[in-house]
Amino acid sequence: MSDLPAGLTTGQRVAVRSRIDPPPTAGPTLTDTVGELVDIDATHLCIATRTGDVTVARDRVVAARVIPPKPTRRGAPHRAITLEDLHLVMTRGQPGVEEAWLGAPGSGWLLRAGLGWTGRSNSALPVGDPGLPLPEAVDAVEAWYAERDLPPLVMLPRPAGAGTADDALGRLLLDRGYRERTVAEVLTGWTDTLLDAPVPAPAGITAECRDHVDEAWLAGSSPRVLEHRDAAREILALPRHQVFLTAHDDEGSTAGVVRVALSDGWAGVFGLHVAPEHRGRGVGRWLTVESLRAAAADGASLTYLQVEPGNAPAQHLYRDMGLTTHHDYVYLALR
Repeated sequence: MSDLPAGLTTGQRVAVRSRIDPPPTAGPTLTDTVGELVDIDATHLCIATRTGDVTVARDRVVAARVIPPKPTRRGAPHRAITLEDLHLVMTRGQPGVEEAWLGAPGSGWLLRAGLGWTGRSNSALPVGDPGLPLPEAVDAVEAWYAERDLPPLVMLPRPAGAGTADDALGRLLLDRGYRERTVAEVLTGWTDTLLDAPVPAPAGITAECRDHVDEAWLAGSSPRVLEHRDAAREILALPRHQVFLTAHDDEGSTAGVVRVALSDGWAGVFGLHVAPEHRGRGVGRWLTVESLRAAAADGASLTYLQVEPGNAPAQHLYRDMGLTTHHDYVYLALR
């Protein structure tokens, strides 16, 4: 039996190769099953395929991998995935310490609270139907955050080129006194394409790779992380499957860090930070490529990341590597 991928859980789309039982006297002896994993226990996997549920004995599995959600639009998978589906993948890369759904789980509004560190972990994400008229849904969001002594914050995904007022919820929030805060672009690409051009390690730089956050990684992070170190330590321990890279110079000092969260066949790049004294040497590009190399080895075929439009060095780096804009989002805050 093949070892199943780390973090395999129900709700993921999977491709499973298994031995045919009983084995045929001629022809192929293996079969592939593709679909949503709906149940898993010590002996069997149950996969919902387009023709019905298929049960596969674990002792007959020879290979299994998580694959991206089935595209709902035409085009390359990293472009064809909807805003909503991509955000559901992205939120697994940096969740809240506490999460709740307004409306049906997986298709309503996701409410996240995360000790006040980052908008991603402390905002409402409207990815579907909240089960209430919009004004009442916003009332419910404000009440949920008030109970936790947090200001109400909404992360509003927008198609490329759209404004906040073009969206019904966006218009309502602006009318209620919410103001636009940070805007971020979501860039996506094929992981293999991003690895096409070899990137040698900068002179005197080596990297240490771990599957969990440690103090060395935190110490080399951005000032924003250092200001919220305890919260960051707790939140970054939550995603199921991650890669943390810490680069060191030949004197043992931290030159830079990056994190990759793996989920549903996607690699999400987070937290790239290069120490000021090492900038301009290619450390950021090298760390990004090395982290994606580790992600590709774990089966991540697609990549996403989030970057502010005004961050010129990061924009140049990522677009030069081949990432392109999928959409953007804006945070709306009441105060």
